[in-house]
Amino acid sequence: MIDTPTPRYYKIYRLLKQAIENGHFAYDEAMPGENVLAAQYQVSRLTIRRSLDLLQQDGLVERRQGSGTFPIAGNAATQPLRADINKLVAHLNKMGAGTQVRLLSFSYESANELVRHQLELPANSKVQKAIRVRYHNEMPFSYLVTYVPEDIGRRYTEEDMTQRPLQALLKGLGIRLGSAEQSFTATVADAHHAQALDVGMSSPLLCIKRLTRDTSGRPVEYLVAVYNPERFEYRMALSNKRSKGVDGWIVDNSH
Repeated sequence: MIDTPTPRYYKIYRLLKQAIENGHFAYDEAMPGENVLAAQYQVSRLTIRRSLDLLQQDGLVERRQGSGTFPIAGNAATQPLRADINKLVAHLNKMGAGTQVRLLSFSYESANELVRHQLELPANSKVQKAIRVRYHNEMPFSYLVTYVPEDIGRRYTEEDMTQRPLQALLKGLGIRLGSAEQSFTATVADAHHAQALDVGMSSPLLCIKRLTRDTSGRPVEYLVAVYNPERFEYRMALSNKRSKGVDGWIVDNSH
């Protein structure tokens, strides 16, 4: 079989695309220049230019003569899958009891545009941001980034985050969780993922993004989690139901 490795410019294109979709670049500011990106990824300017060309072809960036390359807002909308919040919390609590966690960072910072949009926060709002890695049998399997509105995040501590899952902490604060919206997609490992999960750069990963609301409808947590598919899989039980003469599959909540 002929080995056809992925070109470097395409790997960098995927990493930059992922960064844009996750809101790592502000939409009203130019991205780092070609020289900076070339040094960061240890490639030539020509390779970076080809990566940026692909981003432009996909409508993800706008290249302005003399000003730089700018992400285009509103290009990463996804249709959420809705989850039963009771089963979701039970699953997270069970996972927290059967795994170990390492807290990589715990801070309060200004929310970027994507996070503000998800949490429905006004401009200049701050959030509590935490980055954790979960382990099973001493092997890392997930890299979790959570964002919580500052007024809620000030009510728990860095130590709390090492002891209990965030959903359990929110519940302990008296916050009644009402609904969750989540999306599933494939992504690739950036430098942070690669180091934390012990995988190679650009390795395929499962990405789950989830927005949790309380019973009043207020967003209380935005999660971006990536998983090593060799150590984690997400299962869903389905039942076949016939409606108006048409067969269809629905989530089976009896499992």
